[in-house]
Amino acid sequence: MSGFPSTACLWAIRTRKTVHNWERAMTNNQFRRNPITGEWSIILEEEYNVKELLGRTQPRENTYYGQPTRYVSGSEAETLPEIFSIRDDDSQPNEPGWNVRVLPMEQPFLQIYGDLNSRGVGLYDVLDGIGAHELVIESDQVNLQIYDMDLTQVQNILRCYRERILDLKRDNRFRYVMVHKHHGEGDGQLRWHSHSHILATPIAPARLRGELVNTLEHYRYKERCLFCDIISQELSDGERVIYQNEKFVALSPFASRVPFSVWILPIKHETFFEWNTEFGKLAALLKSILVKFKTILGDPNFVMVLHTGPNLATGKERGYWKTLEKDYHWYIEITPRFRTFTSFEVGSGFQVNVVSPERATKILKTGELQ
Repeated sequence: MSGFPSTACLWAIRTRKTVHNWERAMTNNQFRRNPITGEWSIILEEEYNVKELLGRTQPRENTYYGQPTRYVSGSEAETLPEIFSIRDDDSQPNEPGWNVRVLPMEQPFLQIYGDLNSRGVGLYDVLDGIGAHELVIESDQVNLQIYDMDLTQVQNILRCYRERILDLKRDNRFRYVMVHKHHGEGDGQLRWHSHSHILATPIAPARLRGELVNTLEHYRYKERCLFCDIISQELSDGERVIYQNEKFVALSPFASRVPFSVWILPIKHETFFEWNTEFGKLAALLKSILVKFKTILGDPNFVMVLHTGPNLATGKERGYWKTLEKDYHWYIEITPRFRTFTSFEVGSGFQVNVVSPERATKILKTGELQ
């Protein structure tokens, strides 16, 4: 039976003259595997109308004209006491004079006090919801986003991330610390402020576990960092490189899950974001990408996630991550949020990307919606 074409194939052969671009579509669309996560995406090579795609961004009110919110300078008494802040030299905690301010989340996903209380419930494993959930207010001004900030302020945000990761990793209950930013989303007054979330969890997220497995496998086979190999190839090819400077590169990932997804990586091997000291170079590149999102893509909602190495101290206690400092490499992932086109992803598990990373790179570099 294997020598005979299927009914669907016979139908396609009989009707190929009436199917628009049938052969080209079948030839050029691709499955692409992300070597870091092991996930597969379907990349469509058809010349999709990018202007229509950009018209499907999530709607939101862009500007706030009301009374000052409780997250601006001078309203510190209206929030919970700060955990950390970057501020002027002569200012005091919980008073005006801050540049970036970290607060406890008022309705946190996780509670910082208590024991994990690991236990079994029948065949199920359960931990209490212990962790940390912190809110980073990235500016003392309303309606100011990263792409409009000066570079010193962007550097302050990155330094704040670093300091909070270092502090939270001192707690051996926490196996992972994640920085997560939603641009264009937020409840109540938060929607008018540039902000992000920092979460510390006692278990490694599934996405991270997949990355750790794939990068370790690559290292065991080749004794090289998988990320470093990707960076080397991308810099050599140049086809998906959007920006680079002496320290960092911004590229469209080969198997990007959604249109205009961007990775920002240190060119030199670094496992942990908190090892980084080149905040000026990183801030400049990050801002450049977000300016392009605003000016070329029409300021879509996006999710920005900092992928960094897990808490090495907790892993070593359990015998994990023995080669982590050699096989993992931190990076920032920025994912625009366009409205869903198909429910195929739900049933199949394959993400469908209607704008190839090569085409997305050209658009972001030239500013032309090709």
